[in-house]
Amino acid sequence: MSSGDHQHDHERPLRENTPKSEAFHERATAVTPLGVESNVRAFDPYPFYVDEAAGSYVRDIDDNEYLDFLLALGPIILGHGHPEVRAAVKAQVDTCDLTATPQPIAIEFMEKIRDLTPSIELVRLANSGTEATMHALRVARSYTGRDKIAKPEGGYAGGHDYALQSVYASEEALGPPDRPNTVSFGTGIPDVVGDTVVAFPFNDEEATEAILREHAEDLAAVIVEPVMFSAGCLKPRDGYHEFLRELTEELGIVLIWDEVMTGFRLGLGSAQERFGVTPDMTTFAKVAGGGYQTGGFGGRAEIMREIEPPTEEGVESWNTTAFHGGTYNGHPVSAAAGLKTLEILERDAVHEHIDRLGERLFDGLQEVADDVGVAANVEYVGSMGQVYMTDADIRTYRDSWQANVDQYADWWLEAAAGGALFGNPLQSERFFTTYTHTAEEIDRALEIAEDAFRAVNHSYE
Repeated sequence: MSSGDHQHDHERPLRENTPKSEAFHERATAVTPLGVESNVRAFDPYPFYVDEAAGSYVRDIDDNEYLDFLLALGPIILGHGHPEVRAAVKAQVDTCDLTATPQPIAIEFMEKIRDLTPSIELVRLANSGTEATMHALRVARSYTGRDKIAKPEGGYAGGHDYALQSVYASEEALGPPDRPNTVSFGTGIPDVVGDTVVAFPFNDEEATEAILREHAEDLAAVIVEPVMFSAGCLKPRDGYHEFLRELTEELGIVLIWDEVMTGFRLGLGSAQERFGVTPDMTTFAKVAGGGYQTGGFGGRAEIMREIEPPTEEGVESWNTTAFHGGTYNGHPVSAAAGLKTLEILERDAVHEHIDRLGERLFDGLQEVADDVGVAANVEYVGSMGQVYMTDADIRTYRDSWQANVDQYADWWLEAAAGGALFGNPLQSERFFTTYTHTAEEIDRALEIAEDAFRAVNHSYE
């Protein structure tokens, strides 16, 4: 069989279950590219359209129910539609909508974020992870007076031009692994933007140090995920973060931890508390909003005060500081949802529960893959992880290239047809456990996963 035949075979079960989604996809493509609101939501043969979500499950317009581990790409940490979060949102809707004046609920939300996050002394809100990293990088440039930033190749840090560098490219384009080129992800990004971004290999201390020292005089910031979940799940090895913390401090480079995915999920104090490393600045989104749009950034007070214009110079003083604004920043509904979510995370043993079930799920996936005979490497931290379709050790971004992306997509399709969403069909993504998941649901998911492994086992021999 050709790979196309394999793909067709594994699409069939989902096609048979989703005729209404197939028809709706035609309608959707007439109004929006790919028929989706975000490119990541598109997949072959077509995406299914969900219109109900509750607890651990989502339901599509064909009335198929899926055990959900995608969890909105991570924000849903308490299960869909947590009653206390819904109540807080409804109360806020009935009290005050958007005013573009400061609202107490947003200040209370920021106080909670500050109190929980080791690196944050002052904080500002935005509306997405992309906005969070964009503004954090601008503030770091303003603080240091330097123009360049550095990021690990293979890492995604938002959808703005400066972050869409060396996210994905061919080996030829990326060049030597110890001195990678900076390559724009997609078109429409001016080449001159890439000149301000330096790429380095995550988990390679020697190469990272050489690159950062070479560019140190021009580097404002290093932005890095504590765990590179944007490449599946690349865990820091051999004290890499401690090394990076010491090096950036020595060189006067602002260390930004991009905790958009890990923030408040890997613990109340996020990944920085879990790993015991304190960056200069932190970005967050996803879990912080409890399923509603939010994002933000914070850090040391002296850095964050770059946003404050001097008061004695009048209007022109705005040009001497880093601008941060946004009509929807601190939206009262999002702030109410986020504050309530963080309060519940403080009050209840949420992290203990999701980490325990994460271990049950991800260790279980490794076991069933091994039992079936599929080459797989399951990597996870706490409640977040990914299945790499390879038995190779995954230490660096380029190691992940050994994973079979087609086999992963087919496995995902088979599992979705069986009633479980293990993230989405992209090998570079990841999936999660949530507070409403039960041990019984995890065991059911493992049965679905095992059937899916069996379905794709012989297609790629």
